[in-house]
Amino acid sequence: MNMNKITLTGRLTEEPKVTYSAGTEPVARALFNFAVPDMSMRKDGEGNYPTDFFRCTCWGKLAEVVEKHCNKGTKLLLSGRLKNNNYEKDGQKVYSNEIVIDSLEFLEARAAKIQDSQPQEASAAEPTAETEPARTEPPSNAVN
Repeated sequence: MNMNKITLTGRLTEEPKVTYSAGTEPVARALFNFAVPDMSMRKDGEGNYPTDFFRCTCWGKLAEVVEKHCNKGTKLLLSGRLKNNNYEKDGQKVYSNEIVIDSLEFLEARAAKIQDSQPQEASAAEPTAETEPARTEPPSNAVN
């Protein structure tokens, strides 16, 4: 059996960059850097743990969630897989890795990212209090 699974807890180090593919049904792609402190190590002189940084990407509805609800400093639990991106540049082999996110969970309550100062109306695809039944159980923070 082979397995490629990674789970990380940390924070976004920057605003996510979201792009959409061209075509009749555009697909969102979110890219962001993610900081994970290594708490198994000793703190430095300033009281900080050594930190590892990871480049992360996600696609589709998950990328749209990241675009709408994540910004620099957002604390998340990420699950995904490690992807190698190896290529040649100027005759030299270049090795790089990224985490392809399959699911995420918000670890802190945060307000949605503000896109502009004008109130926005809900689109037909977005549920509203009139179209969505009342929940009898608390919503899960997990997004798949």
